Amino acid sequence: MNEEILSLYRAYNVAMAADDTTALDRLLAPDFTLTHMTGYVQPRAEWLGELQRGTMRYFSSAEDHVAVTATDDGWRVVGQNRVVASIHGSGKYEWPLNTDMMVQRINGDLQIMGAVVTTY
Repeated sequence: MNEEILSLYRAYNVAMAADDTTALDRLLAPDFTLTHMTGYVQPRAEWLGELQRGTMRYFSSAEDHVAVTATDDGWRVVGQNRVVASIHGSGKYEWPLNTDMMVQRINGDLQIMGAVVTTY
């Protein structure tokens, strides 16, 4: 089971780095939120819209470490990736991002329920 969860986490990072909102649309639960390192809790539709408009642009995501833990209602995935991005017109920078996400199986499909991003 952990391999399936790891694959989901990695697919999320690949889709994010490719600005692939179609893939992210399949991976994210309808009520998904992304809590940014600033503390801003961004709704799913707003984040995907920023990716589509290019106001948030991701270029690459290189995995350093990832761990999966089973919970009562799904899985917790904590991963560290070095992410290159340009956010709201900033330059292109690399951030060491820690992503703490919750995953559940909904109607047979794995879905990312939410993610909290900080630096490491």
